[in-house]
Amino acid sequence: MLNLIGTLFRAEPQCQARFRIAAAVCVTTLLAVSNSVSEGEDSSAVSTTVAEAVRKSQPELESGPKTGSTINQFFVRAVTGPHRNRSVCYVCRYGSRPVVMVLIQKPDPKIATLLKAIDAVVDDNRVSGLRSFGVLVTDESARAVPILQTMAFDERIRMPLTAATTAIAGSSCHNLHEDAATTVILYRNQQAVRNYAFAEGTIGERSLKPLLDGVKRLIDPTEKTGVKP
Repeated sequence: MLNLIGTLFRAEPQCQARFRIAAAVCVTTLLAVSNSVSEGEDSSAVSTTVAEAVRKSQPELESGPKTGSTINQFFVRAVTGPHRNRSVCYVCRYGSRPVVMVLIQKPDPKIATLLKAIDAVVDDNRVSGLRSFGVLVTDESARAVPILQTMAFDERIRMPLTAATTAIAGSSCHNLHEDAATTVILYRNQQAVRNYAFAEGTIGERSLKPLLDGVKRLIDPTEKTGVKP
């Protein structure tokens, strides 16, 4: 538990709000551990409770363009898909369709899980015009090619995977947060609808549900998923 709290403190030492949050979490979790131990609760269950409390205490990571803003057009190097080995603008090609754009700044061990989950929704809703593509954001495109090719082959990723320079990450383009390993941008008519940001190591079934619900609403805004837009 102390390691978890220490991690929270070290994440952004310049942010005073984080210190106050960490202090509150520390007091709360210490009381929880004390009560649980006295009642003979399994230590693994206690650790899970503590980890969940720390996760919830951290503010939501914001990454991507503001809702309603225009999605900037940009060219990528297509690594997989029908336009592989070419320079292509998928934002241009997909036009007014609903699109799921995945921007990867740091490949996460579970990034394939996210991509395959999006693939499944896109395949089920292709007739509605839903499309998707992934972008590895890096200035070393030569290294990106084998990474993306291997992942697409091993994990059977169907969405086009591409590479683009870090120029697209800036505030004048897609406004990606430096701590967001993966940012998923949902847009329609080339206007941002919703962003979902994942810090490194946070992709999982629970964190993917809001994203997949958001994709369904992107297709049909009247879709009731139990998640606020």
